[in-house]
Amino acid sequence: MFHYYDCSELLFRAVKDANFEEVNRLLSIASAATGTIFDIVNEEDDNGMTPLIEACISGDERIVRLLLDSGAKSQLWCAKHTPLRGAAICGHHHIIPILLNAGANPNLVSEGNRTPLMGACFLRENVPKEKRALCVKALFDCYPLDLDPTRRNSFGESALDLARIRGYEESIQILEKAMDRVA
Repeated sequence: MFHYYDCSELLFRAVKDANFEEVNRLLSIASAATGTIFDIVNEEDDNGMTPLIEACISGDERIVRLLLDSGAKSQLWCAKHTPLRGAAICGHHHIIPILLNAGANPNLVSEGNRTPLMGACFLRENVPKEKRALCVKALFDCYPLDLDPTRRNSFGESALDLARIRGYEESIQILEKAMDRVA
């Protein structure tokens, strides 16, 4: 017997474990039991995370594509977090064009008025040094005129401020060039 809550929890676990086969199996079970998987692929947990956000954080391109193909929204309005910022803050530059091509808004803010560009300028500590500017580049490659490097988060910090705090020289150069365009 299908239990939505159990399937949802198992889906989150399978995504976090980067278990493509299990994610695919659970989506098939949910689809067969309910006729749709829209709700389960867009379900938010208590922390405001969705399976797609978790897949973007882990950087698993196959799972990201499977979830998008299964109806996961590249952005949910009024969400605490966004998949694009999840990919950006974790240094998964290869996920950024996938999300943007699926309709993600590069200026949509998550909690704290934080943009994906800000996430790309304040990466998680475990992101290797050689990957620091790749997400900034990926965002500007896809949306060179739409990104606003001057936007400030709820702490009054811009993407450039965050890159300076972290000492991301290459990102600083990209952002300063973008600032010239905005001025």
